[in-house]
Amino acid sequence: MTFWHIVGKNLKYNFGHFLSYLFVNSFVVAVLFLYGSLLFNEILARNGSFRAASAYIQAAAYAILLFSIVFVAYTGIYFVKSRSREFALYLTLGMTDRDLIRMIHIESLAIVAGSMVFGMLSGLLLSKLFYMILGRILGFTGFSYNDIYYIDYRTFLLSFGVFILVFFLNMLFTNIFIRRLSIVQMMKSSSTKGVSKSRPVVGAVATAACVFSTFFLHEFLARSEWARGITTNCPVLIPLLTFAVVIVSLYFVIAFGIDIVRYFSKQFPAFYNRNILTFGSLSHRFFSYKVTLYIVSLLIFVAIYFMGMGISIYTYNNKTIEEFVPYDFMIETSGNINNISPDEIKELVGGADGVLDTFSTLKFASCQNYRNTKEGFVNYYLENYKDSMFISESEFNRHMGLHIDVKPDELLLVYNSSAKAQEPIDFDTVITIEPWREGVTHAEAFGGNSTDMDTFVRKLGNTKHLVYSGEKTKSMYAPFIDSYGNIEYAGVLADVVDDKVYSELKAKTETAYLFNLKSGDGKKVFNAILDGLRKINGADENLWKSSSLVFGAKDDITNLRPIYKQERFDMAFGIGGFTFFAFSFIGFLFLLSSGIVLYYKIVTDIDEEKEQIVMLKRIGLNSKECRRYLTTHLAILFFTPLIIGAILGTVYMHAELVFSPYVDYMMSFILIIIGVVAILDVLLYLTLRKGFFRGVEV
Repeated sequence: MTFWHIVGKNLKYNFGHFLSYLFVNSFVVAVLFLYGSLLFNEILARNGSFRAASAYIQAAAYAILLFSIVFVAYTGIYFVKSRSREFALYLTLGMTDRDLIRMIHIESLAIVAGSMVFGMLSGLLLSKLFYMILGRILGFTGFSYNDIYYIDYRTFLLSFGVFILVFFLNMLFTNIFIRRLSIVQMMKSSSTKGVSKSRPVVGAVATAACVFSTFFLHEFLARSEWARGITTNCPVLIPLLTFAVVIVSLYFVIAFGIDIVRYFSKQFPAFYNRNILTFGSLSHRFFSYKVTLYIVSLLIFVAIYFMGMGISIYTYNNKTIEEFVPYDFMIETSGNINNISPDEIKELVGGADGVLDTFSTLKFASCQNYRNTKEGFVNYYLENYKDSMFISESEFNRHMGLHIDVKPDELLLVYNSSAKAQEPIDFDTVITIEPWREGVTHAEAFGGNSTDMDTFVRKLGNTKHLVYSGEKTKSMYAPFIDSYGNIEYAGVLADVVDDKVYSELKAKTETAYLFNLKSGDGKKVFNAILDGLRKINGADENLWKSSSLVFGAKDDITNLRPIYKQERFDMAFGIGGFTFFAFSFIGFLFLLSSGIVLYYKIVTDIDEEKEQIVMLKRIGLNSKECRRYLTTHLAILFFTPLIIGAILGTVYMHAELVFSPYVDYMMSFILIIIGVVAILDVLLYLTLRKGFFRGVEV
């Protein structure tokens, strides 16, 4: 029998194993191709919403790359170790290490070539569905499937490059594995690949570390004062290290959990004896169990987290966009910029066949809001990147149709975000009234060399300012103005004071015109407003050509582009749509991967289980008892990771959302996601269990 004859026989005999390995690797290539097509899509790159969401999309790309590396490495190593008995047999029959490595390289080339071909074909076919779904999500923005379908050459480089690199590392591991082990060690490794020592002390310490780190991260993300205080000097490094502790310690926690189950089950002999085969399997395959449970738990956790983040961002936009943009149109003046009168605005609207509904003129002065908090004296603009305006109580009451009475020694903080309005007032306030550019310049200088409140007030000199204690400060939510920028930079603070206090300061006043359209084409009206303001400002059609604005300089004509509510909605939901799609895709990918890991483990373990079932039948077990044992075995593998992943996903999503007044609303979607994941897990379990029974012939 020649070498090539042996290679051919081996491929034929192990066709099922090779097919499963080919499948999982083709899956990785297809995933890299799909996400690469989104990452390198030059058509979408020209869209403002896509650019605004690009940070999320790029972060998701790193998650995809990390997943691909870990996934291919895990399946490759498991595939090699599951064939160790076969390798030992070849060596026993006279094959050298060199011949065996050569044979494996030939097999690997076949798998690499097949994976890339099938993965690429699958990626090309699925990319059409991929972009059809994205086009459907973004349909309200005018996108269609034909408009956004685009495959760049870098997509091929990414999918091929990452896959080949990881596969090369797997081959290196295989070479080392074969060269370093003797025939006897390889014969044993197949049957002892799951054997491992339990370490209860390490497990107990790891469990304590995991629980505390999870609690700490929850409090940190939920903006708890004590947790934020710990991270003052290292606000990024400490949370990242803590999360790393959670991920690493979880591995030992699962092993410790297996130890605990085994220990307590022995305290109940009747229960232990009824399930002795399952507990014996836990002991014999300790390492295999904990590795599989750990990997699948992490995959389900990441799946729930990403899908939860995607739908949370989308639903948060849906809930809050009305707060941030309550009026159909807003025109803001600053000095000689946008110097237009109410009559001119009404004339422009009427000339575009529009009919006004409500119309209000809001007069205000620019100001900076400084706060003396427990953490120190800070500037509100620098801390939150949100502008402040100074308004008299009568002007605010007229504009909002209210009857609020603000005393001379009182301050009313009005937020156009209900979440901000719920924050406790545990600070004193210093308001400086000065033109926007001067106020921001002074704020930035303060940020570079901050001082305490008393020193700051003494150094103000002739700068107009007011000081209010926390006891004399109140807050409320009111949709009093449209916010500039995209949804991520929404928020304006109004400092409302007594009329007499306001008039004594004699501040330079700016104006915001806020109005709604009763009937007419909003886009046509908005274009008429833009053209009218360009003429007033002495600018050409290039001014405000792009709608992709960010929170910018209020004395810069470029950043004082009028706001059109529908345009803001389209941009906000465009960002939310891209983010929702990218995160949901990654979440579904990790969820699918958890199923593939379980499928791959079951397929590669069938022969071993088949041998064990034969031995169990020899000692008197019938088919029903064997099926009951296998059912328990599979149930542990499928449902333990679901519980662990769901708990972690729920804890971290709650921490991300607890800041919002809509936390209960958004968490309901997270629970729905977990429910759907559980249903899919049950369906996969039932499907694979049936195939597993058939494979082991019970």
